[in-house]
Amino acid sequence: LAVGRGVPKLVSIPNRKTNMENIGVQVVPGEERQIEIPWFATPVYSEEEVEMYSIGQKEEDTFTKSKFVEKPILPEDPRMWSRADVCDWVLWMCASHNLPHPNIERFLMNGKAVCLMNVSMFSTRVPLGGKLLYRDFQIRLANALYKKR
Repeated sequence: LAVGRGVPKLVSIPNRKTNMENIGVQVVPGEERQIEIPWFATPVYSEEEVEMYSIGQKEEDTFTKSKFVEKPILPEDPRMWSRADVCDWVLWMCASHNLPHPNIERFLMNGKAVCLMNVSMFSTRVPLGGKLLYRDFQIRLANALYKKR
């Protein structure tokens, strides 16, 4: 808009056909078609995120059918967790905090292996909730290590 004599006027912008050749393709959840977006806009979700979190799929198509309603029964000491315990804990934490379910294959490890993970390793595996998982695990580990006997 340009202002002249107090009245706003529309200013035409030259056609940027050359810049339009640099258009990206955005993955839109729930739709099978691709949308062209301007060169200056960034995609909301990458293809990997759409696949990892099942974005846009109906709830019955995702893992949420079998999500845990109740807290899983886990050993008090996370160092004693089996692979199944770690997976149960990750899925329960994500379900209880309404986070998208991560690719559970990224957590095929026992509790001792999880002890070696830092916050960035959690965040890489679960971008939306990695810090929460890390904090919960560290609290459980500290409680087990410093428990009064």
